[in-house]
Amino acid sequence: MAVTRDVMIQILAEVDPVGLIANGAARDAYAAEADAILELRGVPTLTEITGVFTVSFSEPGACTRDTARWIVEEMGRRSV
Repeated sequence: MAVTRDVMIQILAEVDPVGLIANGAARDAYAAEADAILELRGVPTLTEITGVFTVSFSEPGACTRDTARWIVEEMGRRSV
């Protein structure tokens, strides 16, 4: 499952786990998280994705498992 960086950023902007985009941030506000997810080996697990957001935002639960599941599903749909 491979998506480009731009697609990963788009996926995260669409799901907007912590509301950055809804609060007026730029569409690439999740670029660091996109990079961290793309650095994971193989198909990312839900725990790995939620962990990326926990570390980035110093807040457990910043990204729910349901949101992480949606991210993984979208990565599969949009893979090149």
